[in-house]
This record gives sequence, structure tokens and C-alpha cells, in this order.
Amino acid sequence: MTATVLERVGHNTATVDDHAELCITALGSDLTAYLAGAATVAEFESWFAAPTRPGYLVRRRLAAAAEIISVFETANRTGLAAAWLREVDSDGYVPARVLRLSEGDETSVKALLETAAAWSLSPAAA
Repeated sequence: MTATVLERVGHNTATVDDHAELCITALGSDLTAYLAGAATVAEFESWFAAPTRPGYLVRRRLAAAAEIISVFETANRTGLAAAWLREVDSDGYVPARVLRLSEGDETSVKALLETAAAWSLSPAAA
């Protein structure tokens, strides 16, 4: 799974636009903007309308979110990705907040992916 993370986080041909489009489709505009670090959907959209591209952290977070979506796609539960990202676990962690506050680094993304995989494959998620 780590190889996949590295591919999604800046080492493949998918662009930040591809990741943003996938995230908006699967998660909605509000959650995607939140994950990317924007205060509003309008701010998020402005990053793509401006002559400069979204910053490094935004690109990494969107790539990580796209990878999380792919975990749910693999389990044939794509529709549950947004719910999982918003869910509070027993320790009080919210995956969406963890991703938003992260730098999209390999360690935090790997932990999120492993947790998403376990959750998406559990019978309770159905």
C-alpha cells in the first residue's frame, strides 16, 4: 500500500486537477475544500482559477484523499468514504481533521489508509 501512497502523493501522472475532480465527485465540494485546507468552497475554487496552481500541501492532501477514495472503491463502498472521513473514532479523532491538519506525509497518509481499509472491509460498515 505504501507504493500506492507514494504514487498518489506526487509521483505519478495524475494531476492536482484530477485529484480535486475525483474528490469533489466522491466527497462533495464542502468536504473536499475542508480536506484541502480551504476556509470555504469559494477559496478552494479560487486556487484552481488563479494563474498559480494550488500549493504543495494542498496537492499532497488531495492526493491522499484520492487514495482514501480508492480504498473505498476497492471495497466497492465508494459512497461510504465521506461518512468515514467525518466519523469520530473512539479516541476522538476525525479522519478528515487528521488529513486537513497533516502535511500529507507518508506516515500520516499510511495510517489513514490502513484505518480506512480496515473500516471499509468491516461488516459493520455495510
